[in-house]
Amino acid sequence: MSNIIKKTRKARKQGNTYITSLPMEVIQALSISEGDQVEFIVKDQQVNIKKKTPIDTKNISANFYEEIDQLMDQYDTTFHNLVNR
Repeated sequence: MSNIIKKTRKARKQGNTYITSLPMEVIQALSISEGDQVEFIVKDQQVNIKKKTPIDTKNISANFYEEIDQLMDQYDTTFHNLVNR
C-alpha cells in the first residue's frame, strides 16, 4: 500500500500572488531540489503536485529548432486563422 502524506500549510499573499511552502516530507517524497520545476494539476477541486521531469535534449539535432522556426513562419497565417475561428 502506498504511503499517504497529509500536511497543512497556510497561504500568504505576496503582491498579486498567494504563496505557501512545501512540507519537507513532500519535498523528500518527490525528490525535489532547489531549482526543480513543480507542476500543479487541478481537477475537481483537488490539486496533484509532481516534480516536472526535464526534457532530455541531447538527442535533438542541432538544426531542429531552426526547422521549427521555419515551419512556424511558413504557417503563421494558418495558425492565426485557426485561433480566430
